[in-house]
Amino acid sequence: MKIQHQTGGLNTIRETNIFEDITEADLLDLFQPFGRISCVYLAKDKETMISQGCVFVSFVRKENAASAMKKLQSFGYGHLVLSLSRHVLKIGVWKGVGTR
Repeated sequence: MKIQHQTGGLNTIRETNIFEDITEADLLDLFQPFGRISCVYLAKDKETMISQGCVFVSFVRKENAASAMKKLQSFGYGHLVLSLSRHVLKIGVWKGVGTR
């Protein structure tokens, strides 16, 4: 699914410490309690389809992204510790899993 974005970085979180076998559904379960998500993009190797360890989550509202950052920064997830940062998206189209 393709979704148009112009978030200016306030709504998008980058997570760089995730499992190789994590799915978009796992990420939605982790981030949806903080608010409506407009898009999840899980970077995967094109040949193996294994996660490359990086995900981008865009919220509809910047307040929801801020809340997720506050609660999940350094949160223990399995045997890993989450490492979140704000990410600036340029205007354009990127592929991801959109939610309603």
